[in-house]
Amino acid sequence: MRGLNPITLAMLLIGSTAVGCIEVGEPDLDGDILVIGDSLLDYHAPNADVGTVAGEKLGLEVDMLASGGASLLHGHGVADTYVDEGHVLVIANGGGNDLEGCVCGDDCWGVVDLLISENGSVGAIPDLVRRILEDGVYVAWVGYMRPMEDAEEYADCGGEVDLLRERLQRLDDSEPSMIFVDGAMIGTGVEEHLYDPDGYHPSPEGCAALGEEVAQRVDDTFGLSGLG
Repeated sequence: MRGLNPITLAMLLIGSTAVGCIEVGEPDLDGDILVIGDSLLDYHAPNADVGTVAGEKLGLEVDMLASGGASLLHGHGVADTYVDEGHVLVIANGGGNDLEGCVCGDDCWGVVDLLISENGSVGAIPDLVRRILEDGVYVAWVGYMRPMEDAEEYADCGGEVDLLRERLQRLDDSEPSMIFVDGAMIGTGVEEHLYDPDGYHPSPEGCAALGEEVAQRVDDTFGLSGLG
């Protein structure tokens, strides 16, 4: 094969790079609702996850950026996925994966403090919530369901879940443009049909229950139903 001259080679490389950039481009974010968080919110996507259920109930289009394994205190961060693209509502969650580096019931209290302080005003969660609110976007923060006693992971994290719940409610009380949807009031740890076989992720029925509660609270509090 005859060799290419340097100019031709350079043009081919530039062209191939440009094509690659187009192919790997960021997803279009043109919906009404942005969903960010961890596997609580991306389980059973794209058709039966919490955000999709909520969006369908509200008649609003949903952009999904939640990702399993996302954390609030470390790499692969939930906050890094938030972008201001004209959404009217962000459905968010997080914090569970940050507990993987400690032992629930023993030494996770400091991690909880970093996520959200006792009065609900300081920490990674309030920082993210206020960043979103400052863009004029409503926030629905979805709390975790209580892990079942025989859950494959997080079975001993009920105390941490309760602590997060208390503090998130205080944050909710202080921010009129935010609602806290308490997942532990829906999945209390005994309703097997609401849980995936692992005992802590939601089943499709669990996602439906959470999504319907999100939609009801959003409609009641913010009146966003039917914007789509």
